[in-house]
Amino acid sequence: MDDNLDLGQVYASPVAAPPAAPPPGVISPYDKIVTLSFPMSAGIGLVGGSVAYLRSADALSFFNAQKHTPGILCVAVLHGWGAICAVLAASLTAVILLHRSGRRASGPIRVDRTRALLVLATLPVLTVVTAPFCMLAALLLWLAEPAGTMSEFGASLSDFVRWADFKYLPATGALVGLWLTALLRIGANWLTTKKHGLALKLFVAYAALAVPNAVLESIVSLVDPV
Repeated sequence: MDDNLDLGQVYASPVAAPPAAPPPGVISPYDKIVTLSFPMSAGIGLVGGSVAYLRSADALSFFNAQKHTPGILCVAVLHGWGAICAVLAASLTAVILLHRSGRRASGPIRVDRTRALLVLATLPVLTVVTAPFCMLAALLLWLAEPAGTMSEFGASLSDFVRWADFKYLPATGALVGLWLTALLRIGANWLTTKKHGLALKLFVAYAALAVPNAVLESIVSLVDPV
């Protein structure tokens, strides 16, 4: 009976165990912030452009001047609305991703200062992406009106928009983006903590952007009141 035993597997050298998988770490959220901010800025641009258009049209309706709505809105987008929508998209994306990364992490997440500056460098580009979507929303609402035509839309733009207005778009995005970068560099540990809820973090992020934006708008109105 012993002759029939197959002892090859018994005396064979043990197979090396597969290497242990590295513990799951938290991927740096800064790259995802840059990637996901672009589609979110497009959506926020559509919503922001629609809201700004309806507000402007309602205000101009008292003076029977609705035909000037596209031009006034375009100037507003170039001076601040485009940058505000872009920074809002980036800040909401940053808070959500940092919050989720913090809940998955076993310890505090180290603030990556280089990646935070990468987010800042992306903001002027985001403003250039957001502004056309703001105007696209205005164009769709304009065409939805019974008397709205493409020629009237273009005529309103030519009456109000100057080439000098385009300098505000990337400049405002870079200036307001400094506050978002400060939020990432200074408050990343607070944003990733498990102690505070997501709603409170979003509110703090919005307040951190709304307050300096109001100061910036007041400065711009003093420098260029027209």
